[in-house]
Amino acid sequence: MNDIEPICDILERITTLYRNEVRLVGVEHGLHPVHLEVIYYLSRCNKYSDTPAAVTEFLGITKGTTSQSISLLETKGYLTKEKDPVDRRVSHLVLTPHGEAMAKKAIPPASFKQGLERLGGGNAQLKTQLETLLRDIQRSTQSASFGLCKTCKFHTPVSDAHFYCALTKETLVTDFGTLICREHSEV
Repeated sequence: MNDIEPICDILERITTLYRNEVRLVGVEHGLHPVHLEVIYYLSRCNKYSDTPAAVTEFLGITKGTTSQSISLLETKGYLTKEKDPVDRRVSHLVLTPHGEAMAKKAIPPASFKQGLERLGGGNAQLKTQLETLLRDIQRSTQSASFGLCKTCKFHTPVSDAHFYCALTKETLVTDFGTLICREHSEV
């Protein structure tokens, strides 16, 4: 057995446990894991990435699954749909306070937060290694990166409070740079 197989086994087991923990939280609220994934994604994405199409692409699910999930989450009061003020054909998905609370509760599962905290100082190195693995997989599968604004080639800090996005030609608040962006492009 080579060095890669045990690591793949560990990653597979971690992802299975992660999905099971998320599923258990969802069951309490009549939600499936995909519903919680939609909520969690929306809690972390920016205003360019909060559309049904972006949800579909980020989660790698069908348009039908996205549509059904959005309808259910809207009915249960987790999100609302708002028309874009410029392009009325576009709908933005906005979490309600109920949806924000669910995002914080469900993902990542408490057991994973605790486990990562117990690793202590090793988180920085682990984070870097996992980011490298993720980027390599995204490149080989030609998947969109959906990275954080602050790690994008279009991101230019202009002050402690603002940055400029060369793609959208907008000056945005620094906190916006910590959100997931559909238009992310690696440096």
